[in-house]
Amino acid sequence: MDSKIVCYAQEKNLIISEDCLRLLNQNNYQRVLDKLAMEKKVFVCRDDIKKILVTTNWLSEQDKPRGNGEKNFRIMDAYDVTGKTLSQGSVEDFLSLFLDKYSAIYDILKRRENLKPIPIDEAKKLGKNTEVDIVGMVFEKRVTKQGNILITVDDPTGRVNVVVTDSKNYEVNPKDVLLDNVIGIKCSVLSRELFIAKDIMFADLPYEKLVTTAENDCYAALIGDLHVGSKLFREEEFNDFLDWLNGMNASQEDLEIISKIKYLIIAGDLVDGIGIYPKQYNELAITDIFEQYRCFEELALKIPDNIEVFLIPGNHDAVRLSEPQPAIAEKFLPNIYKKKNMHVLGSPSWVEIEGLLFLLYHGATLHGIFGKINDLKMDKPDLAQKELLIRRDLMPEFGGKQTFVPIEKNFMVIRETPAVFVCGHIHHHAYSRYKQCHLISTSCWQSMTAYQEELGHTPTVSKAILFNLKDQSLHIKDFERKNE
Repeated sequence: MDSKIVCYAQEKNLIISEDCLRLLNQNNYQRVLDKLAMEKKVFVCRDDIKKILVTTNWLSEQDKPRGNGEKNFRIMDAYDVTGKTLSQGSVEDFLSLFLDKYSAIYDILKRRENLKPIPIDEAKKLGKNTEVDIVGMVFEKRVTKQGNILITVDDPTGRVNVVVTDSKNYEVNPKDVLLDNVIGIKCSVLSRELFIAKDIMFADLPYEKLVTTAENDCYAALIGDLHVGSKLFREEEFNDFLDWLNGMNASQEDLEIISKIKYLIIAGDLVDGIGIYPKQYNELAITDIFEQYRCFEELALKIPDNIEVFLIPGNHDAVRLSEPQPAIAEKFLPNIYKKKNMHVLGSPSWVEIEGLLFLLYHGATLHGIFGKINDLKMDKPDLAQKELLIRRDLMPEFGGKQTFVPIEKNFMVIRETPAVFVCGHIHHHAYSRYKQCHLISTSCWQSMTAYQEELGHTPTVSKAILFNLKDQSLHIKDFERKNE
């Protein structure tokens, strides 16, 4: 949809920025852009669009779904790497990746009322004891002989060392600051090469009121990590879910809920893949990747046509392991690509559903921060999701367990404020709320693997999470056959 909006704007000789796309959808974009063209606008900003939406009342009335089961969603393809060639694999591409990350998070941090950053090279010219604010990317972090933390940060203009004493009450615990995090620091100048930290802050989420356009109760069902093709895939239980979704073996109360399910999100690892980890071949029921996807398609095509389905890849799927991951190719899912109600997206992806902005991400980087931040455990993956949100970054540390593609635009930065943040990967369902954002980790449909047993991690299996898009309540429908 975003590409259609951009093309239509070009036809009208309008230049619009990415943040304008957030306000436009399939119901209003032509009318809004037509009006801007009549006003002879050229460069269109967010405020121009807001003014039209407010004065015309198009946002509050005509852009709402009109009942009778009509769905209202918008895929924000500007934030999806699929189909975009943005890298030659050069050193310059790595530099662009980090510069874009810095720039995007800097723009978020500078909106904070208590932070007025200046470039590091300018800050270093100030006199001793001068108080100054800077924004930097963490280059190095170590503990001094005195027990203080020394953080080296840089920006496009320079680099400086910042001493963080353990006697201060900072907004952010200095121990939780990771390499490559972009942070705001309120400082006092000690010398040209050394500042003293007065406070540290992440970009974080603002407090925003969530506004849904759903007039009646409707649901998004959330699942992930099917691992079709594995000997441990819980096929019978997944078929129970599909039967239930089609109204079979359902109570009258459940039928009422099923009739209101408009959307289904599958958060990656549709199949188990081939050669993902050592000795995996011995654990596969299906050893051909195309056959794995054929079996997945056979299952997925049982989903009712009146439900919009959003599929993203995971680390087991037939896409590159490095992030961001593009959508699974059509050659693996030929029948699903033909279905109008099925949308094959990359990871991460952004989808606006009934006025609520969903961030969909499989969750590979979650493993990279377990153990590095106090109290994070695999049975509470939502807390790890929170750490990503606070940093506004799905790529909190480069060069760890997860690899990233060097591209000129960093798709891992959380540029918008999501209402719902959905992850899979950890095989453990969880839910919490941070500020106004719902943090949801999906269950899996695979029994405990040998690797999970070694880790002592017990997955939660065969559960569908139902998110009410009107009142934002959450329900869990359990399909696990516990007696077997």
